[in-house]
Order: sequence, then C-alpha cells, then structure tokens
Amino acid sequence: MRDKARISLDLLFSPITLAVGLYVPLFLLFLITDPAVFDSEFGVTKSSSITGLVYLSLALLLFTFGALAGLRIVALPRRRPAAFAEDVDDSFLDALARGLRGALLLTVTAYVFWFGSGVVRAGGLSAFVHQWSTNPEMVKSDVLRTIPGVTTLTQLAVAAVPLAIAFGVHRRRGMTPLIATVVALALIRSFIFSERLALLELVVPLVYFGLGRRIVLVPRAVLFAGASVLAVLVLFTATEARRSIVYTHNFSVTHMTARFFGYYLTSENNAVVVADHYRAATPSMFTGEMFWKFPLVDKVHVEDAPVLGTVSLRYEDVFGEDPATFWPTAFSNSGLSYEYNSFTTPGYLAGDLGWAGLAIVLLLGVYSGMLYKRARTDPFHRALYAMWLVGLLEFMRIIYFFNTRALPAYIVFALVYLTLVRRGNVVAWRRTTGLLRTPRGRAISRVGSAPGHASTQPSPQK
Repeated sequence: MRDKARISLDLLFSPITLAVGLYVPLFLLFLITDPAVFDSEFGVTKSSSITGLVYLSLALLLFTFGALAGLRIVALPRRRPAAFAEDVDDSFLDALARGLRGALLLTVTAYVFWFGSGVVRAGGLSAFVHQWSTNPEMVKSDVLRTIPGVTTLTQLAVAAVPLAIAFGVHRRRGMTPLIATVVALALIRSFIFSERLALLELVVPLVYFGLGRRIVLVPRAVLFAGASVLAVLVLFTATEARRSIVYTHNFSVTHMTARFFGYYLTSENNAVVVADHYRAATPSMFTGEMFWKFPLVDKVHVEDAPVLGTVSLRYEDVFGEDPATFWPTAFSNSGLSYEYNSFTTPGYLAGDLGWAGLAIVLLLGVYSGMLYKRARTDPFHRALYAMWLVGLLEFMRIIYFFNTRALPAYIVFALVYLTLVRRGNVVAWRRTTGLLRTPRGRAISRVGSAPGHASTQPSPQK
C-alpha cells in the first residue's frame, strides 16, 4: 500500500507559508469587503487609492520574494550542526539557567509590583475589580498605567522563555513553575490591561516549540492549522468580551467576528491611506522607536547651551513634527478613526520612509527566510525565530520588529550570543564537506542529538 503523504509542521511557521496563507488572504479580504461594512462596523471610510493599493501589493510581493531569497542564501550541511562546539560543558548551561531564572524572577517581580500598584491606586482589590468591570478603558489608561522601567522588565520573559526551552534548561529545578507563572500573569494582563499581544509573545513560541518538530499526515497538518486559527479566535473573543459588553452591549457572533477581522481590515485601510497621502511624514519615528522612546531620551532638551545653542533629542525638536498630534489629525482628515490606529508593517514603513520603505520590507523578508532556515540547525536561532514569529504573525497589523517592547528581549538575546562568541562556541560549517569548524579552528563532526545538547566527537584534522 502506498505510503500516505506526511509533512513537517515546521512548514506551517515558514515566512512563505505566512505570506501566502495569511497576508495575501487578509489583503484579498480587504479588497472584497464592502465600503458599507467599514462605515457601519468601524466608523471609517474605506480607501480605494490606487497608489496605496500598489504600495501594499508590492510590499507583500517583495516580502515573499525576500523570504525565498533568504531560504536560498543559507546553505545547510548534510549533517545538522551543533549550536556550539564540544567544549561547551554543563557549566555554560548552568550559567545560562541561572541567568534565565533570574530574568524570569525579575519578570514575576515586575508584574506583582505593577499589578499591586494598580490595586493600591484603585483603592483596593474589590474597587479594582469593580472599575475593570464597569470601565476597562480607564483601568488600562489610568489605574493600571505603565510604570517606566518596571513594565519594561516584564518583557524579559519574551526572550527568557524561548531560550530556556531551546537550550533544554526549562527542565531544571524551578524553571517550569516560573514559566507557567509568567504565562499566567501575561494571561491576566491580556484581560485586565486589554493587551493580547503580551500573551501572544509567550504562547506563540510555546506552540512553535511544541509543534515545529512534529511530522504528521497532511490532513492532520491542516487540522492543526485550523485548530490554531480557532484558538486565536477563542482567545480574542474571551479577551474582547468585557469591552464589547460594557461599551457596545453587543456580544453577537457577527459583531465579534467583525471586531476580530476589523483589526486587520482597518490596519490595511490605514496603510493604504498612509502610503498615498502621508509617505515619510514622520521619518524614523516607528523604525527608530526604540531610541525615541528610550527612557530619558525625550528629557534631553537644553536651550541656549554654550556654543551648541539648543540641544534636544526629542523627536518633535529634531524633525519639527510631533507624531502624537500629527497622526490623530491625519486620521481625522482622512475619514479614519484613531480607535483603529495601526498601519500594518508596510504602512508604518511608508510613514517612515515613503517608497524606500519597500526596501526594508524586502530585507525583513530576506532576514525572516534566513532565520527560519538557521532555526532548523541550532537552539539559539530557533529561540530567536520563536520570538520573531510574533512579528511575522502581526505583520498585517503592527510593526513589532522595531517596537520598544521588543528591546528587552533583543538585549537578552544579544547577551547570550555574545557569551557564545566570547567562549568561542559559535560553530561555522564548511559547505563542501559537512564538517563543522569552531572559531578556534578545530574540526568536529555532528553526532545526532537533541537540540540544545552539544553531543559532538572530534574528527581528524585535515
């Protein structure tokens, strides 16, 4: 009997799969949606700008071709290489476990302090719950407002969780309960702070690690994909329920479905308007957000300084435009609603760089393809791609890759990578022979082992 076709679930997480199976369908949905739906459900005017539609179409095309190029650029050896050379012993993993455990403890502490401050500000737990049940938006904007530095620490888990799983240290004592606690706190945050992204940043890597290595029958792969979509819809419905009941008194299936797809449809609509009328209106605002919103940067403002005159790092002083007032006005003038204020990744790049933003889209595609390919070979890149996936899944809504919330995670990844480099444990390979070669010049051959374990044996020098 002929063998049944099987597929690796890892393919579901490929940037090509996401582009063809998610971005393009969402764009087609935008094209066919009646303008009356935009007016009745979202209170905005649907744009049919040819310039904007061309920009968004080119962005999707360039991202897809970039991802294909990235996959071809990275040539993998016949034998899967280790993430590091054989001289990395348990001492490195012990140090990594201690560091990641500390990052998770800081995350939990920051969450407890942040939530505790909100409860105190509300006047007690019962008052906090009452305010959340009657006016969740006030809880988000005032009662549970972010605390600079403290809220930042909650983002350490975005890197700590995938790194712990990729290198296998999540099995160490106390690590699994810590990870579970962080996920639970992120779940609470998604409900009371109306920030589903905080939960997705942890759940997406967990799903990727749980399913990515599995090889299943094609029908089962389709089932997994459908179940994932259903899970996202259930999560959205659960977290949206409180807001919909309080503010709209409408919890029908039609309304909730419209709300879910509305986040993407309005983002695409905004992107079309931005690409048509507001190209390069706020240069580097979104791609440079990690700098412009870095703590104390906006406080650097000195007038009449000796020799230099006025010295300022505030965005509005450097570029002469205040995004906080510019974009709400631009939305209002274009028949849009600032309730739906995201642009999609291509839209943000259009607002920053104009047509040059398409080059960045292409580079994001190339890097996504390269990172996806490298994720097959070593735990460090697999952990990094697990986080990168969040940005890919949110590609048609926000520009996650340059968002300030990703900065703490990038710092953690950089520290781990620099540690590997300092120890001389980053492995390069020779394409022709399949031998691995460490930066110290020793050739080694790979013996099959689980990701995160450096099971290698010396091979004869050549």
